[in-house]
Amino acid sequence: MMTIEERLATVVGLLPESKQRRFAAPFADGENADSRLVEAVQTLAKVEGLVCHTQAELARAKARLAAPFARPPATPAPASDDEATSLAARFAACKTPHAQTAFWRALTPWQRTVLSRGKPPEAKS
Repeated sequence: MMTIEERLATVVGLLPESKQRRFAAPFADGENADSRLVEAVQTLAKVEGLVCHTQAELARAKARLAAPFARPPATPAPASDDEATSLAARFAACKTPHAQTAFWRALTPWQRTVLSRGKPPEAKS
């Protein structure tokens, strides 16, 4: 069976060199091999990306994982009055509530705005 000191040496050996220096220093007041082993294991888990201890670390991990799936927001093309008229005519052609709902759900948010207002929204400057 391994002693705590042997376990500590094994875990510290797995850490990057920049993190090893902290665990090679002499024990501070109130610190012992057991507490340092716990800290070394937590550091190793953080280095390996297995745990996040703070909200900031969690936010960075979420952003890193979501980055490959992120799409830039689509820039809507300027709508013309013809588009508003066309959308209104297509919506009016839907005679049943089911058809109207299906048509509405198929629209983009931009088209919904155009249809609701009867004209394209004003561009922000």
